[in-house]
Amino acid sequence: MIPPHPAPAAPPVGSLTYSPPHALDLRFTLMGTKSVVSRAGVYWWSTATPEGTALVAFTHRRADIRADAWGPGTDWALSQLPALLGTGDDTATDFHTDDPFVQALSERFGSLRLGATNRWYEALAMGAIGQRVVTTDAKASRRALAARFGDRSLAGPLAAFPTPDQLLRITDHDFHGVGIERSRARVLRVAAKHADRLERLGSAESFARGGDANEWLQRLPGVGPWTAALTTSIAGGDADAVPVGDLHIPRMVTYALTGLENGDDATMVEALKPFAGHRQRVVRMIKMSDVGPANHRPAPFRYDITAL
Repeated sequence: MIPPHPAPAAPPVGSLTYSPPHALDLRFTLMGTKSVVSRAGVYWWSTATPEGTALVAFTHRRADIRADAWGPGTDWALSQLPALLGTGDDTATDFHTDDPFVQALSERFGSLRLGATNRWYEALAMGAIGQRVVTTDAKASRRALAARFGDRSLAGPLAAFPTPDQLLRITDHDFHGVGIERSRARVLRVAAKHADRLERLGSAESFARGGDANEWLQRLPGVGPWTAALTTSIAGGDADAVPVGDLHIPRMVTYALTGLENGDDATMVEALKPFAGHRQRVVRMIKMSDVGPANHRPAPFRYDITAL
């Protein structure tokens, strides 16, 4: 049994030992997955599955993944664990490049596979919380929203994000209390109202990785290319998702691939053209390698609305 940190007092509902048929680099595979946290060498995945809330604790030892799970969604979550670990990313082995810089970056990682949670509503709603705010504030709002309105009954380090029904009962005043203003709250409600249809569409692999998901998501009010790319990369493991509209990534990617310091969305998209089909993979390599120009831009304005 995995050591608690903390863990539910009850014994696990289910356990799994999984030997992936591929190399693992969990930092790369799980990058940006807001429903997973790492504590003292243990990864914790908290999610609301179609069968109920699940909390999964897993560790990577040698070639094996050892997982314990709690909650009514245990069976679903354990069956989904291989996808979360990137086993379904069939295009990872197709990645090849003649670019010496990107090739050198790729060799720093044990695996370039992207995980997929298959929880589309969660990925969309969690991504929307990050719109137009700094990472620290978005993280605090997600955690506070889950702690106050999600399911904490399983007592892990991360509460499950509110279900669509739970979220639609949250008032503007309560959203303000966790640092989410009305415009982002509106997008969260849109995600909740379309959750059932989104989950049904997301169950088709052609939707998740064929570009249909990106187009469909951007038809929703308040969902632009940045939020759509974050959603498809996390929920569907979309290896070609490009975060157009990000405050920092365009400059970082442009600088890493071309040496130009004042990059924008257009220069980033142009620089990523040789890596079509794997652009999210390359973006992750660059982000994790911390390559970028000196930051001379002023810090974004931050405001606290929790007392409103």
